[in-house]
Amino acid sequence: MDHIDQPTTGEVMPDGGQAMEEDGGAFDFPRLRMIALHGLFVGVPSNTLAPLVERCELRALQVGDLLLEPGQTNMNLYLLLEGQLKVHIDRIDSEEGFLIEPGECTGEISVVDCRPATAFVVAEEPSQVLVVPETDLWERFLPVPQIAKNFMRLFADRLRARTEAIQLALEQQLRYEHLQKELAVAHEIQLGMVPRNFIFEPEIDIAAQMIPAQQVGGDFYDAFPLNAEEYCVAIGDVSGKGIPAALFMVRTMSLLRTELQKGQPIEAALRTLNAMLCEENPACMFATLLVGILNRRTGSFRYVNAGHEAMVLGVQGSNYRALTPPKGILVGLDAGATYEVASLDLEKNDILVLYTDGVTEAMNPDFELFSFDRLIACLGQGPTTSAKELVGRMEIAVQEFAAGTPQSDDLTILILRYLGV
Repeated sequence: MDHIDQPTTGEVMPDGGQAMEEDGGAFDFPRLRMIALHGLFVGVPSNTLAPLVERCELRALQVGDLLLEPGQTNMNLYLLLEGQLKVHIDRIDSEEGFLIEPGECTGEISVVDCRPATAFVVAEEPSQVLVVPETDLWERFLPVPQIAKNFMRLFADRLRARTEAIQLALEQQLRYEHLQKELAVAHEIQLGMVPRNFIFEPEIDIAAQMIPAQQVGGDFYDAFPLNAEEYCVAIGDVSGKGIPAALFMVRTMSLLRTELQKGQPIEAALRTLNAMLCEENPACMFATLLVGILNRRTGSFRYVNAGHEAMVLGVQGSNYRALTPPKGILVGLDAGATYEVASLDLEKNDILVLYTDGVTEAMNPDFELFSFDRLIACLGQGPTTSAKELVGRMEIAVQEFAAGTPQSDDLTILILRYLGV
């Protein structure tokens, strides 16, 4: 324990007064000067201050030292002279909290209300605190009018700062709740943009599911008639997540429908779509796409792949395998890109599986990926009676594999089952 020696006469204190004299006593002027600069002692004459602090402990704290903790009986007021302390309300390792700077104090609440401390007070850097015992505070310090005034000012400043912090936190909470409501609306709008119920000709059985990693995401799927004979299916994955990805998704999806419904070849529609996405794209966002057109009468299926996952074919609902994708780069990167077209003839009960990498890259608690092999195993578990049943089987398989691990990417599946004529 380090106590303050009284000074000798003749030394000038920061307030211009003379330091006190104690016969035979050693004078520690630097420490007394440091104490005199604290907010509690502003305007207090040196000859008044020196005898008050002589019985106080000058305590040194190292980084991480705990000064107070919840439930601790506290009988002292701590004046921070040098360094920095941090107050944690909930737990000692919390990132949240507020700082105590030189000239401020801590422990005043428990000294005033005679209750245990309610927070952790930890040294953020090497610090020096003056420990004022409760009895000295009430019987020796506060009877001095200037110290009492300073104490009330420090108390009021702390209360004002905490009130402002609470008000700011409340405003942030209200903004957060408002944002959550807006995101919930955006989520419903996004889900409303993708078809939910597919009522097509009897030759076509389609089902799909989209599960954003956040409230809104960048994945999408679509399925719609182009004319009396042809139907389009598409799936895409926009770079990034959240609102920016969702907005780019809306633009991509809208342009895709517009270009395909003009009746132009699928590769020409994709070239135009890509060129338009490259325009006014300051964020340099891009998307993968897989787009196909099925003739419901003949089973002819023509498709393009713009950097997307390979489509999977199940011959008559079994023997699932990945189809080698035609050449094509992501849309939104190169305005001059071209896209190859591939084709196949579907037979009755053939199944096409379109999905995003949120399926194969779903992760479990051991950081393993669901993988393409598990996807094929899931598809091949047995015959299916509908596209909807197969979508549900895939979704359950991914959820069981993840075992509660938070979803890190949007997950989208589209199944097309050709029933023939």
